[in-house]
Amino acid sequence: MYDLARLGAEQRRSIVTDFVDEVFDGLDAEPGIAARMRAATPELPDDPTTEQIEAWIELAELVRDEGFRRRIRAMAQRSAEDRGADDGGGGAPAPGAGRDAHGRAAAAVAERAGAALAAGIDPSSDEARPVVDELAAVFAQLHERSDGPQFRAWLADAIEAFADRRAERYWTLLAIMNGWPRRPPSTPAWEWLLAGLRA
Repeated sequence: MYDLARLGAEQRRSIVTDFVDEVFDGLDAEPGIAARMRAATPELPDDPTTEQIEAWIELAELVRDEGFRRRIRAMAQRSAEDRGADDGGGGAPAPGAGRDAHGRAAAAVAERAGAALAAGIDPSSDEARPVVDELAAVFAQLHERSDGPQFRAWLADAIEAFADRRAERYWTLLAIMNGWPRRPPSTPAWEWLLAGLRA
């Protein structure tokens, strides 16, 4: 931990870059994902706070963890598969759907599923069904698909592949180190929607 805390900026960037290179090696994943991860390097200020140093140590240990590397690699593989998918069940988003559309869909999950979770609504209950239906329709429109059992099965598999608390923690640690605005955790809301879709 002491050695990690004393690493210079280039050494810190190298640890994260090596991690990203390994995760995306040989995959035809969506280019923007890898580019964003490479661009989001850990930058400690000249006089970091204790919280920032602890965030760097946790991040360095996280990206060295083989289980975490396998999990992020699996996400990258799923991204690559979805880019080449055209099976009518889900696959890549509609050609006109950009990051803004994805952002609006994610915000809807955080707001609607997040509120249902906070209210203690069981995702498999009748009370949850209108929220699940609404969010499934949002993603069906995003992917230009008809909502139905096949699409919902694909959507549930996609959420299961990408919603991961440690992956979200990775970005939180970078935000702490780099002084970025912090966002409230969204993974629990995605987990609630996943349970609702499976139900």
